[in-house]
Amino acid sequence: MHHNAGPGRQWQPTTAGPPTDDIRFFIDSADQAACEPWLRIGMFSGVTTNPQLMHEASRHISDIKGIYNWARDAGAREVCFQAWGSTVEDQYRSAMEIREVAPSATIKVPCTRTGAHTISKLRDQDVPVLLTAVYSAKQALIGSALGVKYIAPYFNRMFRAGLDGTEEITHMIRAIPQDGTGPMIMAASIKSAKHLVTLTDIGVRVFTVSPDVLEDLFTDDLTARAVDDFERFMIDVR
Repeated sequence: MHHNAGPGRQWQPTTAGPPTDDIRFFIDSADQAACEPWLRIGMFSGVTTNPQLMHEASRHISDIKGIYNWARDAGAREVCFQAWGSTVEDQYRSAMEIREVAPSATIKVPCTRTGAHTISKLRDQDVPVLLTAVYSAKQALIGSALGVKYIAPYFNRMFRAGLDGTEEITHMIRAIPQDGTGPMIMAASIKSAKHLVTLTDIGVRVFTVSPDVLEDLFTDDLTARAVDDFERFMIDVR
């Protein structure tokens, strides 16, 4: 395949879409009841899951097909599931199992040496990959070299680990243009709408956020007060 780069040949990395400055949101949850109302608004690119989120939603591997189907039916253009296994063979096999029941799924692979080898094998099959569990700018270089579609740094977890998440992600943005021609930084581990604004300021354009953070994003007391005023005045002008 064209991805197998030999002497004098260079494979083209998977891109995340045409150049755009638009903000893109994914919903970080495997909970159907929590996701569907947000997806039906029509502003979300898709859904991301991981083993912890599936556990929290009481979902299992056997539920991957169902999650994929309800997410797509509700409007998700992309649905992301994480491969599992401690070896390259196990991770690759699990990724292929996911793709059997979720044909267009993006596969999440942790940023490890084993994961890098797995990503190379998936790349050869034209499978889109999200590099996950990223904590430092140097790891983004790995994702770029592998030609992944997304790189997911864990913003809040960086700070909890004593790192400056804003600085690390700033380095990623400087190193990898966020114009759709290569890997997009998909900021994860977002705990508030203020985090979203901070990361947008430094150039992040793709986010995966929990339903709780989406509630925060849409909550504004002044807007709510203005809407109440509009409705009250509308009664008088009808």
